Amino acid sequence: MAGIFFDESLVAVIDDPIDTAQVESTMADIMFNVGAVKDTYAAAIAARERDFPTALEVGEINVAIPHCDTEHVNKDAVCVGLLKKPVAWRRMDNVEMTTDVRLVFMLALSQPHAHLQMIQKVIGIIQDQELARLLTKCDSAEAFELLKDRLIEA
Repeated sequence: MAGIFFDESLVAVIDDPIDTAQVESTMADIMFNVGAVKDTYAAAIAARERDFPTALEVGEINVAIPHCDTEHVNKDAVCVGLLKKPVAWRRMDNVEMTTDVRLVFMLALSQPHAHLQMIQKVIGIIQDQELARLLTKCDSAEAFELLKDRLIEA
């Protein structure tokens, strides 16, 4: 998974998130604006999230990991959303339930096997609840510095 694009421009501090759809749309627009994804990406993310929700309840700070098929991706990238207030997000393990999400890791990966590798990295980050709490208080530059080695390195 060498060559994943992640820089400070891909860290979105969302001060007043409204709902899952608004967060996904905001983050997908960022991915499109940096050239990581095609114009079909936002709709593909929304459709996949409807059928296969991506929130994981792991503790005080929960995460969502929206992603979609590789055909919508130009180059491997990850966009991190820091939600300043939680958003109810449908859970991966029980689609009838929601969990309050504060961190979102939106993936754009060109190889199908890469999704599992990146999801494992994200779970490793979020399982460190001290780090997760810290991230929710960061600005984009601080969050980038905390995450760059964890997301980019093998």
